[in-house]
Amino acid sequence: MSSLGIHPLVYRFVRYCLNRAYLDLDDSKLSADERYSLETILAIIRQAEDGWSTVDDVTKFISEELPKIYRQALERLPDKIVDELFEKVLNNCKDLDEVRTNPKLLNAIDSVFNELKEVKKRFIEESKTRIYEPSA
Repeated sequence: MSSLGIHPLVYRFVRYCLNRAYLDLDDSKLSADERYSLETILAIIRQAEDGWSTVDDVTKFISEELPKIYRQALERLPDKIVDELFEKVLNNCKDLDEVRTNPKLLNAIDSVFNELKEVKKRFIEESKTRIYEPSA
């Protein structure tokens, strides 16, 4: 933490990256249960902010926790909505000056894009062995 206080990214991740992505999301076709699941996923991400005090905390969250939350979202929601939400969150972050000027954070975001593809691939493979098929 600097003498000027907490780094702006610590609070902009939720307020800009997440909330803006959610506002741009068309959730009109979701069922009531799916809307509840979406709100739950958003709440998990918003609550994570309470534990952040540095950019490294945000970077660690993006690298380690976001793929796990993405997996949870795939289990509860249509994959198109999940992909759109997480892609918009990460792209919104890449728009921030605090991210564009931080190579470590930019690299973490780019790595997570690839990780999310792997998470989805594993999820689809595992889904093929289940009796219940996730909606397409």
